[in-house]
Amino acid sequence: MFKTRYKSHHNVKNIISKLMSNKVVTPLAFNKIMKESPKVKEGGIYVHTPYCDNICSFCNMNRKKLDTNLDRYVEYLCKEFEKYGSKKYVQEKNINTIFFGGGTPTVYSATQLEKLLSTLRKNFRIVENCEFTFETTLHNLTLEKLSVMEKYGVNRISIGIQTFSDRGRKLLNRTYDQKEVIRRIKEIKEHYSGIICIDIIYNYLDETIEEVTQDAQFAIDLGIDSISFYSLMIHKGSKISKDLENKKLFFDYQILRDKELHNKFLEVTLNNGFKLLELTKLSNGRDTYGYIQNINNCMDLFAIGVGAGGRVGNIEYYNMNKLISFYAHDNDFKYRVKKLSGLLQFPEIKLTDIRKLTGDTIYPEILNLLQEYEKARLIEFFVDSFRYTADGIFWGNSIDADIVTKMIQCQKEEN
Repeated sequence: MFKTRYKSHHNVKNIISKLMSNKVVTPLAFNKIMKESPKVKEGGIYVHTPYCDNICSFCNMNRKKLDTNLDRYVEYLCKEFEKYGSKKYVQEKNINTIFFGGGTPTVYSATQLEKLLSTLRKNFRIVENCEFTFETTLHNLTLEKLSVMEKYGVNRISIGIQTFSDRGRKLLNRTYDQKEVIRRIKEIKEHYSGIICIDIIYNYLDETIEEVTQDAQFAIDLGIDSISFYSLMIHKGSKISKDLENKKLFFDYQILRDKELHNKFLEVTLNNGFKLLELTKLSNGRDTYGYIQNINNCMDLFAIGVGAGGRVGNIEYYNMNKLISFYAHDNDFKYRVKKLSGLLQFPEIKLTDIRKLTGDTIYPEILNLLQEYEKARLIEFFVDSFRYTADGIFWGNSIDADIVTKMIQCQKEEN
């Protein structure tokens, strides 16, 4: 049904941006909101660390290789915490999710982490059961750092494993072999009481069914709480894309093979106690992944750090550097389009929720699309909802893109 398989919700967001123009606003509009009381009391924080001490071959994220001491960046983040904490809008917010992403947020020393986390705690109203996540690699997450993180409430870590296969790890430029990876995960579990999540990449070059099955089985056997699983995306500018160009190799992307690996990973995990949280995320029941729910529901997310993006009300913003941020206002329709896109990331969706976002005029067109997906066995209907099938999960982001594109087209035809 689709010419392109979109592998991530970021792809869908890019489509929305292409189809709908941005209304750029000044920092004055953002600062005006910050002086007001929030209408919704719950919100989140995203803190970005644009540094890594090892660059993965597939990565083109906003990061650079660490080549200096991070004391100045730590000072900058602490001042940002204090700046945000002085605003009325933030002071009246109950922070129920915090996410330190990157880059690699565990490149900081234990002393630097202590300073960052203590300053964060002093400047925000963090609820008792706040989900507090740190992304990390294995090689720079020491037990000392882990102890500091847990002391300040970090109750969820997301480890960039990508694969347990020695061949795959070498290809993706990961540190440590399979044996050491397993040993370190076991060590973390002995010293840490929080939720442990891992990232897994499938369909790297020449990956076998045995390798993807092994990745799923290791996650199960190690007692991992949740898994984010993505098909390899070869981004322009990443090391792996340059290697392919330099060696005049061609990455023969075959959709059937991609689906075979995806569905095998899904089958093994779902048959062993995992459930789908979101199109690319699985949980054993412990992890509810509040951060992704914040993103998909377009809730307030205070973005702190160079390269961080977030939202306050109907304004999305992105920190380009320490001095300049880009602000864009979403009108009511664009906001509803983004909410619909986020809604479609979940495994089961209520039809009434779709109708609320599309409106009565556009809803029949969306329902026609859904009926086509049902005929193609990508979704199955229930009384007042639909659920993705295994193939539907695989095509989920393409379905998402298709539906929001139809919504935007219908609106343009009406106008």
